[in-house]
Parts: sequence; structure tokens; C-alpha cells
Amino acid sequence: MKLQLNTKRLQISKAQSTMMLVATVAAIITVFCLVSAKALLAEAKFQSHVISAQKAAAKQIQANVQVAQNLSTQYNQVFEGSNPVNLIGGQNDSNPDVVPPNGDNGRIVLDALPTTYDFPALLTSLSNLLSKDGVGTPSIGGTDASSTANNQPSTNPQVTEINFTIAGNTTYQGSQTLIKDLERSIRPFKVTKMTMSGSESGLSIALSVTTYYQPAKTLNLTTKDVH
Repeated sequence: MKLQLNTKRLQISKAQSTMMLVATVAAIITVFCLVSAKALLAEAKFQSHVISAQKAAAKQIQANVQVAQNLSTQYNQVFEGSNPVNLIGGQNDSNPDVVPPNGDNGRIVLDALPTTYDFPALLTSLSNLLSKDGVGTPSIGGTDASSTANNQPSTNPQVTEINFTIAGNTTYQGSQTLIKDLERSIRPFKVTKMTMSGSESGLSIALSVTTYYQPAKTLNLTTKDVH
């Protein structure tokens, strides 16, 4: 009788152990499935966001390509075109060796605003212009702000004024030639004030002039995190 009871207890204990093992394995499998399902759902959500971002980027690229093609067509047909005269009245010539006022419109626009302040180079250019136009006893006045000028490229560069004065002796016709040459220069010059004294054959002139420079523009390339 005692042996039978011990055998039954052993069988019950063994059955309980088996049930505990099965329950433990089932719990582990359930937890694993839940964790895996959560990870799969998170990955599916992430991939959905990535695909949406890729579609938006592809759509933007297609739009940019279309705009670029239209701009290229407008540039070739309207801006450059077949007009033999360029924007500043010179010969429309794409030869890189030609000098102002000759040259193609694209080159004129790109060279219009220097990317650095460079006041000494401006004085040299003006001195050559005054010499070419026969202005006697020329003088150029202005303040060299090279030490404080901002020449650093940025994503939003600002056009900055450079003010100076020109004075000298010339004729009435010579003064007209000087003004026309300033107007036809690739670099923009704005005469804000002009005084003349003397006779038509011998004038003393004084000009207040403004020109400009603009630092180079940088592209702000960014990356986007998709969550």
C-alpha cells in the first residue's frame, strides 16, 4: 500500500514538472513572439517612412530636372539668344579672350559682382579706365575697408556697397566718354553725384560713385533622419 502511494506521488510530481516545463516553454515562446512582433511592426513603420521619403525626394528631383530643362531653354533662347549685342552694348562673343565691353551675357553676369572686397584691385581698374579716357591729373578717393570687409562665403551673401570719388581734368566730350565707359563696365558703377567746372574744352570734373561686391554663395547640403 505504501509503495503504491509513493508511486502515485512520483507520477503526480512528474506530471506537475512536465506541466511546469510546458508552461515555461509556452511563456518563453509567447514573450518571444510578442517581442518579435513589436520589432517587426517598428521595422515596417520605419520602412514605410523611408519609402515615403524616397518617393517625395524622387518627385522633387523630377520637378527640379524639369525646371532645369526649362531654365536652360530660356537661357539659350532669351538670355544668350542670337542678338549680336550684349547687355552692356558690346559684341556678344563667347570667346574667353575678349575684353569688356565685349563678351557673352553669361560671362558678364558672373563677373559683374566680385566675391571679395579687394579695394586695391578696384583702384587699379579705375586708374586704367581714367588713363584710357584721357582724364588728366586723375585722383581716386575712398576708404580702404579691407580689414573689416566680409569676404567669407555664406548661404545668404549680401551685396555690399563700396563708395569712392573720381576727379580730374578732361573735355566735355571726354566726360561723356567716361560716363559711358562706367555704364558699360561689367562691374556695376552708379554715379550718385557729378560736378563740373570750366569750359567745354577744359573741364574739372568730380564724381561720387558707388560700386558693389558680394561674397560667394555656399550650398547648404543637409541630411534628414527618418524615424
